[in-house]
Amino acid sequence: MICEYDVELCFIRPRSRGEASLLEEVCELMRHLFTGARTDVEPAEEEGLDVAVAKVNGLAVWENEEDLLDWLDAALPESWWNWLAGYKVNVLKKEDAGPCLLKKRGSWNGC
Repeated sequence: MICEYDVELCFIRPRSRGEASLLEEVCELMRHLFTGARTDVEPAEEEGLDVAVAKVNGLAVWENEEDLLDWLDAALPESWWNWLAGYKVNVLKKEDAGPCLLKKRGSWNGC
């Protein structure tokens, strides 16, 4: 069953000179993990910490929030779990996803 998902991931790490900004790294990670999804990353700085909140929206074949979190557990690089400070996940089953197409394992499935 096709679903629409909304994911918010909050990453926090100490500010470090010489490293790529957390914003750039989170944007790259979200593009890699959620290919084709709409992504917005909001940066912030607070008391020597870099904060980035990624908001992602797209279509997938997860049945529920637990399926999405299981996938994220396997897909998110281990080092990122140190910086993940919180998340919010919502999966909505779509009765009719309209004229869209969802690519799954090399073949196109109508929504």
